[in-house]
Amino acid sequence: MDCTMDKLDTMTEGMLKMMGVFAEMERNMTVDRIKSGLKNAKSKGVKLGRPTLTADEVPKKFVEYFTKFQANEINKVDFARVCGITRPTLDKYISLMVDG
Repeated sequence: MDCTMDKLDTMTEGMLKMMGVFAEMERNMTVDRIKSGLKNAKSKGVKLGRPTLTADEVPKKFVEYFTKFQANEINKVDFARVCGITRPTLDKYISLMVDG
């Protein structure tokens, strides 16, 4: 198949469309197999997804600097940098400490 020309000939265009149909069909079959496997695992009682994080599992370095953060001695950017974590992770840990 030569796709370098400005206009594709009829056979090449038809073949490309057929390959697209088969690729889409394979993708749909893969999604169906994944959904079936997840449903089967759930029915067997397997717990899916990430494990829930508790306040006891928060890193010690975070806990050390949390009091400084609460006292407004450091801001979120510095807090995350000192702990070596990202801002979304920092926000997750803060909500765990405040709520949990």
